Amino acid sequence: MFRRCKTWRTGFTLIELLVVIAIIAVLVALLLPAVQQAREAARRSTCKNNLKQISLAMHNYHETHGTFPISVGWNPNGERRGAFSDKVYLLPFIDRANEYNLTDENQFPWDSRGWFGNDNILAHSVRIPVFNCPTQPNEIAGGRANFTYAINNGVAGNGRGAQGNHNGMAAYVGGGGNSDGPVRFRDVSDGTSTTVAYSEFIIERAGNYPVGSVERNRQVHNWAGNVGSTPAANRQACLNQNSLGGRPGMRGASFAWSFVGNGATYTHTMAPNDKPCHSFEGDWLGSNMMSASSMHTGGVNVAMADGAVRFVSENIGYSVWTAIGTRNGAEIVGEF
Repeated sequence: MFRRCKTWRTGFTLIELLVVIAIIAVLVALLLPAVQQAREAARRSTCKNNLKQISLAMHNYHETHGTFPISVGWNPNGERRGAFSDKVYLLPFIDRANEYNLTDENQFPWDSRGWFGNDNILAHSVRIPVFNCPTQPNEIAGGRANFTYAINNGVAGNGRGAQGNHNGMAAYVGGGGNSDGPVRFRDVSDGTSTTVAYSEFIIERAGNYPVGSVERNRQVHNWAGNVGSTPAANRQACLNQNSLGGRPGMRGASFAWSFVGNGATYTHTMAPNDKPCHSFEGDWLGSNMMSASSMHTGGVNVAMADGAVRFVSENIGYSVWTAIGTRNGAEIVGEF
């Protein structure tokens, strides 16, 4: 006599399925931050490499021409033409000779707002990857011609009023005001290892964000000047400013245009990740109170004049930050 065996169907019970889902959710919660950190580390590395490439291009330009490129060339020779940023002149040294060769220096540089026409739109409306930090999304004009790196314009607030103090690596060359000659290595008397040449900044998003919000503090605020002769006093005037500057979505829009309001330069008057403001009385003359800023946690990447790239904490001492922002201030700079 044979006994009939019962066949049992195997499978998960509802309780077991819920346990498995819970375990997977815990694992994802544990792994996701690590994945995000790894991705951000890769993006930060790319950002630093971009600054390195810009620094090398700057050095190669100097080797070829004996100076660094003009970076604030507004209104040269009494005309609003030829106002090209340093990035245009660096194009042949970052393997973008095609865009440089298409540039007509007798016409206006292209800018995404169309203030001065689109004479060089073919050459200047392209997005150059090395000019953009990957941590930050491109948010202006669909990413066309966006840029997130600016040359150091020094420290404003030495009692010269609207003329500012062109004591960084940028050079204001143009009609009106105090015109500077292009900067050379020998003009960096403070030392190239303790003078910042470039930093990153956050592209400005247009919009009416609440006062004090993160997005609002990344927008360019109104003019803050005529408040004193010290950098700290002018910085505080900007920090106290709550109204916007009236040019929303302009900073970071067009790499080819040298205009300070477009973000071509930044200043060490403002500390890292401070809110930016329009000029110390006269941005048409090359001065500004634009801050270095980034979406990296805790600070900003900077390229020193000697080509080294460093991450600077947003908690750096203000006196040290202003000291490394001048090329000829004779300050004593310790470790930072």
